[in-house]
Amino acid sequence: MEKVIKICGLGVYPPQETTLETLQILGDCRVVFSDVQDEKAFKWLSGYCKELKRAAGAAAVMAAASRGGAVGVAVWGHPQFSSRLAREVELKCRKAKVPYEVSGAISPIGSVFARSVSFLGGDYGYQGIQAYDLETLLSDEKSLSPALPLVVYAEAAPPAAWRRLFGLLKSRYPAGHEIRSYAAGAPDERVLTVGRLKDSAPEFCALLVPPVAAGKPR
Repeated sequence: MEKVIKICGLGVYPPQETTLETLQILGDCRVVFSDVQDEKAFKWLSGYCKELKRAAGAAAVMAAASRGGAVGVAVWGHPQFSSRLAREVELKCRKAKVPYEVSGAISPIGSVFARSVSFLGGDYGYQGIQAYDLETLLSDEKSLSPALPLVVYAEAAPPAAWRRLFGLLKSRYPAGHEIRSYAAGAPDERVLTVGRLKDSAPEFCALLVPPVAAGKPR
């Protein structure tokens, strides 16, 4: 029996952002591994899979693939943009020469842009957009530039990590600088200011920070 691994993204807010194509692909798999942390999303996904398991890591996925048949991997966001598990499975497949397929999905950037059409402030002259996984940005805080639009995202992160980000933003942006936030499991947009971040519950999955206008004090 031919072995193949099919890697799919569920979007930032499953099931709202999960495509029918993704569900069809996963439904054809003998077993599907998922690391999505939202229990409601995991339970919902189980209704579309022959067998759904919690992913213990890339090694477990490869072990299942060795037994033949199609093995699925379902991750939060976009598999090649916001999932460490998906990237690790890809690398192992290449090394072991195991056939695999990666399906597209809505990424954290696509999701927040779709909900915040005014994010760029009406000025489309910016030469780029910063997009960081929370852990990645905190590992290199000097990379943050207030002159460019910023998106920071994480499916789930400890409150201490978000508070550390809040401290970084306060050191680089004016207290009255408006930002937009989206909570995990609830895609409604909330408008805050940098100075009020200390009063907010760190339950976000994405933050959008517009750029500081040229010449504006920080």
